[in-house]
Amino acid sequence: MKKLETFINIDKKDQFIRDIAHSFKKSRILFTSLELGLFTIIGNESRSLRSIAEESNCNERALEKILNALVSMGLLNFKNAFYSNTPDSLIFLSKESPNYLGDLMHIAALWDNWSSLTEIVRVGKPTKYQSLSEKSDEWLEAFILASFRESKNYANIITRQIPAQNPMKILDLGAGSGVFSIELAKLYPKSQIYCFELPRVAELTQKFIDRSGLSDRIHTIVGDFTKDEIGNDYDLVLISDVLSEYSFKTVMQTLTKVYDAMKFRGVLAIFDYFFDDKRTSPAEVVTHSINMLINTLEGEILNNTDIWFAMREAWFSDIYKIETNFGKSLVIGFK
Repeated sequence: MKKLETFINIDKKDQFIRDIAHSFKKSRILFTSLELGLFTIIGNESRSLRSIAEESNCNERALEKILNALVSMGLLNFKNAFYSNTPDSLIFLSKESPNYLGDLMHIAALWDNWSSLTEIVRVGKPTKYQSLSEKSDEWLEAFILASFRESKNYANIITRQIPAQNPMKILDLGAGSGVFSIELAKLYPKSQIYCFELPRVAELTQKFIDRSGLSDRIHTIVGDFTKDEIGNDYDLVLISDVLSEYSFKTVMQTLTKVYDAMKFRGVLAIFDYFFDDKRTSPAEVVTHSINMLINTLEGEILNNTDIWFAMREAWFSDIYKIETNFGKSLVIGFK
């Protein structure tokens, strides 16, 4: 077919709104591709549509549409009727790669809950809430892996910003994967570190600790910090990505408990999402606040004034904040 040089270009002033409305489609294509294991099946080879369909147990006609969409999105190459991974897809999206972004499957698991957002806004609470004890093992493992993969990108940098003076006893409250505890153990080789976590999470925390080779200095404490004792005589307490899952009242009670568990001039470091005082930025925080609305019963993102007030009410002093370029902030206070 002959192609004319003339190109029809229409100025769509509403295009940015349409782009937002349609953006979910690319996400769903990616999640489906990961669930089917397409990038892993293709691996470092060039594969035909038929061979991919046979191995993935998919309808050939339907699968072709997905593969072509991945080509359009820049995630696959297509040449001479064969599909192949791009370098980035091979590195990050194949399960055979050590850099596989397996934590994306946790994001995929949020899909159903986010689909209920309209009704949640009407009633003001989650419509599909599950407590941690009700979550599947697969969900929990994906969640902790997601936390680990995200945090390992900056844990070393964040821990070095905490103004502790050779702390001997450290508490990582709500430790998750223990990635911050591992970095603190490397930074302070004479310290003993205690990872406080709920029973089901603590089992996964221990696996990460064992893998680090630092289990002689990093210990797990199993319990619920909103109900149970958390220990005492800590020189440094770190609370990362935890407080936003609770109400302001629970945050106040927790910070008071932490203060009582610390030595004089001990350091409290809180690493989490915080709004500005207008609660309209940073953008990552605004989105995360909706995620808390959807997935927790009382989770609330605090703004700068909220966290300062809560820490002052718990008697912490010399409070200051360090911001990052990815939405989270490090808040420091001293006993």
